[in-house]
Amino acid sequence: MLFSPKAHLVYNTQPWGQRTTAAMSKKTSLFLLEKDETMIATVQDDQVDAPASVVFYDDVLDDDLPDGVVCARGVCVLKDDDFFFEDDDEDSLEKDESIVDKVLNSYIGPRALLAFASILYGTNFPLGAIMNDALPPSAATSARMDLAALALSPFLFKLNPALSAQALLCGCFTALGYTTQSLALVDVSPATVAFLGAATVIVCPTLEAIINKKPMSLRDQPQTWLAATLCIIGVGILELYDPTGAGQLEVGWGDVLSLLQAVGFGTSFFLTERMMRGQPDQALPITAVQVSTTALICMFWCIGDGWIGQPGSEAFGLQGLFFDPSVKTAALAVAWTGLITTAMNRFIETTALGKTSSAEASVILATEPLWAALFAALWLSQDFGLNDYVGGALIVAACLANSLKPSDFSQFFEVKEEEGLKP
Repeated sequence: MLFSPKAHLVYNTQPWGQRTTAAMSKKTSLFLLEKDETMIATVQDDQVDAPASVVFYDDVLDDDLPDGVVCARGVCVLKDDDFFFEDDDEDSLEKDESIVDKVLNSYIGPRALLAFASILYGTNFPLGAIMNDALPPSAATSARMDLAALALSPFLFKLNPALSAQALLCGCFTALGYTTQSLALVDVSPATVAFLGAATVIVCPTLEAIINKKPMSLRDQPQTWLAATLCIIGVGILELYDPTGAGQLEVGWGDVLSLLQAVGFGTSFFLTERMMRGQPDQALPITAVQVSTTALICMFWCIGDGWIGQPGSEAFGLQGLFFDPSVKTAALAVAWTGLITTAMNRFIETTALGKTSSAEASVILATEPLWAALFAALWLSQDFGLNDYVGGALIVAACLANSLKPSDFSQFFEVKEEEGLKP
């Protein structure tokens, strides 16, 4: 069942430690509650003798993750649960399901879609390097964002006006992520840019501690400290360890931009998730604002870059890009990254995310740098040293560690999650 912001939950009036949400009980009877002349579906638990209480859904939202909401990497959607129907109705529903519905309602289907989305995201990095070989970074990023903004433009009109200012601010940080990523790909290998970009596992918890005042002690968030430690060691090995022994590796501006990319995207994930947790139906409208804001900022970047109006720059603009044979490969890369990996991929991600748990989705999407490294090796013949393998593996492990819960560390720490639930 999908709850609107004014929808109601019925839960038991037993002591807090014994309460169970009626939506989680399979033995429920469905009835209708009339409130403000609107018929709202609620559920009464048959196993409880005491009368049920009706409360606003907003009043029982968990600060970390609201019931019925799935979040991963800055995207939140409403969880798609179908257990409110009686068994007799399920057979008839299965007969009416399309092939797409059967895939989405299967166990493998949504997880395969998320894996496919992660693979598509991985292509952005080597294709970004290919675009930079033929176009100025500003022109390549601008053309990509223009196409993505055009594809997502219908969702702009569905944005809740109350989120406009936040979405614009979020779009500015998204633009920071895309522009620094494009600039970093000029000097740094796509695989390294992808691995360093995964440092968002440090950025997001830092913002939660500073802005949301979320407790971040080792006992409160052990998974965050583990992820941060693995990430910092991985970045250090990736950047400072020379497996050949020829000399000390130096950190250049490309590496700094790669880490700044993580700041931009990490802040964008943080702000997006704050908005979507309260209104998870706004995923695509917020994305549309993000890419549109990025496209606008990239337009000013192109003007400041100075190539507009220069001889030979006719093919750099979106109008002439697809008609000049000399930049055909770059044009195809722009179309792919703009329409497929930016616009369509967000639709795939939000569709599949509602069918999985946050932890599962985070683990699947954490494989993005690995796919980026694979495509860089296949398409650009990029070679990897020991520091790339070890450092990259530690950073991916940090992403995986960040999907754990404090209870997973109960053998190391005395976790008292249920203490506050006792009557």
